[in-house]
Amino acid sequence: MQLKWIFLLLLAFITSGFLYAYYHGKSVRESIIFFPIDDSVNFEKASTSLQFVGKKDADEYTIEWEVTSITNKKIFLRQDISLLFADGKLLDTLSEWEDQSQKLSQFKKVSGKDSSHYQAISLHYGEIHLENNLIRSTHYMTYDHLYVIDSEFTELFSFKKPHTEEEQEWKDILDKVSEQHLEVSWKQLIKFYDINQADYEAVPLIELAKYNTKPILGLTMAKTQEVIGSLWEGLYKHYFLGLKTKEGKVISPIGSTMPLLLFAKDYSHIVILIQAENSQPFKLLQNIQLND
Repeated sequence: MQLKWIFLLLLAFITSGFLYAYYHGKSVRESIIFFPIDDSVNFEKASTSLQFVGKKDADEYTIEWEVTSITNKKIFLRQDISLLFADGKLLDTLSEWEDQSQKLSQFKKVSGKDSSHYQAISLHYGEIHLENNLIRSTHYMTYDHLYVIDSEFTELFSFKKPHTEEEQEWKDILDKVSEQHLEVSWKQLIKFYDINQADYEAVPLIELAKYNTKPILGLTMAKTQEVIGSLWEGLYKHYFLGLKTKEGKVISPIGSTMPLLLFAKDYSHIVILIQAENSQPFKLLQNIQLND
């Protein structure tokens, strides 16, 4: 009887330990949270890369998508996320995390077909635990893009910047198609939510990386980094991990239009507009606290 109780206690301990590890791991994985910036931690290297590989079969080709980052020291948690858009629609996502880490590296081969403009933006994030239970964070954004031309009228090829007249013509065509699609989608969302666009500064999500070194509106760089950090926290929870409907159902963001970020000119908030693949509209709101 005593051996039976020892066995049951041991089994309970093992099970509880497994459950703790499972849920603890899950909470860490979904833990992009903005904390005050720690200036002692920075990214020695951070990059997002899209490279054309070649033809996969008669109908498809392959591109390589790589995201890497290295901090100047080992910290409590490292996490990188990346979003890949094709012609203004979310094609795929990447996410990787490690605790007590300094370096992260992700790599994925993606299949494509037809001529397209691929754009990827990544957030490189770190959570730092200091003495006295203080928690700080650091973040940085990177971006890359690639034009792939797959037409019956020409050989399959790719470029990032046009160097020939043909490449320039293809760039203009693909940019126009993507811009027209996004403009229609964003106008529908602005009208649906009855938003006065004159009160906002509009920034497509893919352009967010320029605010690594450039202030938003009239904010200071320190406040800009705080706003960016809080914005990505919200985007991760409510877009990257899935779009939540009013009924509580979570749907995949894949196939949705590129989010449009509307920064209020009075510095009070940010509106994020998204149209899901099924055309369902979504609006997220991020408040800005000007006073610490």
